[in-house]
Amino acid sequence: MKNTLPKRLERLFAELGVNQLDFSRKIDFTQSYVSQILNGYKNNPSPRFYDAICREFNISPEWLRTGRGGIFTIPGLDDIGEDAELLTKYRLLPKTEQRLVEGIIDTFLLKSMKAKV
Repeated sequence: MKNTLPKRLERLFAELGVNQLDFSRKIDFTQSYVSQILNGYKNNPSPRFYDAICREFNISPEWLRTGRGGIFTIPGLDDIGEDAELLTKYRLLPKTEQRLVEGIIDTFLLKSMKAKV
């Protein structure tokens, strides 16, 4: 199954626990516009559509456009000076344990994102 924008949006709805109407309202687009994308009638959404989703839900632009990488972004990640020690420790972990830590963080981020909706 292809990783299309409609599939990514459906996954995002499930991850955030929102329906199409709530999602549309949150990003300030009509439900009809979102429906056209979900049903494959609009294959090239506006840049404002992508920007609104990324801004409102802290979604990775790369993931939203291509499906590559993680779903969520972490605000302020560019300023990690005081978090460098934690990042260093994380990088010393085996890959399997890094994935466990990432899963825990994703769970907390998802909980936080749902609280915003």
